[in-house]
Amino acid sequence: MVALGGGVVGDLAGFVAATYLRGIGLVQVPTTLLAQVDSSVAARWAATSQRVKPGRRVLSARLVLSDLDTLRTLPGRELRAGLAEVIKYGIIYDMRLFRQLERGMPALLELQPKLLAHVITRCCEIKAEVVGQDETEGGLRAILNFGHTIGHALEAIFSYGRYLHGEAIAIAKSWRRACPPASWIYRLSRSNACSGCWSRPGCP
Repeated sequence: MVALGGGVVGDLAGFVAATYLRGIGLVQVPTTLLAQVDSSVAARWAATSQRVKPGRRVLSARLVLSDLDTLRTLPGRELRAGLAEVIKYGIIYDMRLFRQLERGMPALLELQPKLLAHVITRCCEIKAEVVGQDETEGGLRAILNFGHTIGHALEAIFSYGRYLHGEAIAIAKSWRRACPPASWIYRLSRSNACSGCWSRPGCP
């Protein structure tokens, strides 16, 4: 099975591939920035619905193929929502990436290929590294959920019709209880540097 599309398409295809005939091969071809850096990589697939209980994956994609040219077809709002997830990786795991995002945000918004390829690759590496160290979600993997508890709540409150996922995460990052006050992630997320990085691409 080939999943060509954004996160919803990838999640649905992942669930179907995991359940049909007790699991069939899956190739992810994500076409949104958010899917390329997050949902298609080391995914735990689920279907979000008020009536359907979320399902869980039993296999991983055999291949993830990201074509950067597809990002040029995205509305600006979708691109900015993806950048919110990109910034998250810099905050939670890689200060060097965060500094690159500070300096290079205008180039990213212009989709300059070399920088875009580097940033997407690094985000995928970070997620794979974190998941590889904590496959059962016993500790470290929780950092990938930075801003997501509140972000998911915002999405649900507005019935998934007002905020894109990345927008909800961007709003949640400013919530003082998004992570423990003693953590370095909290201190960085509350800094002027972080606020500036979020605001440059036009995140909420």
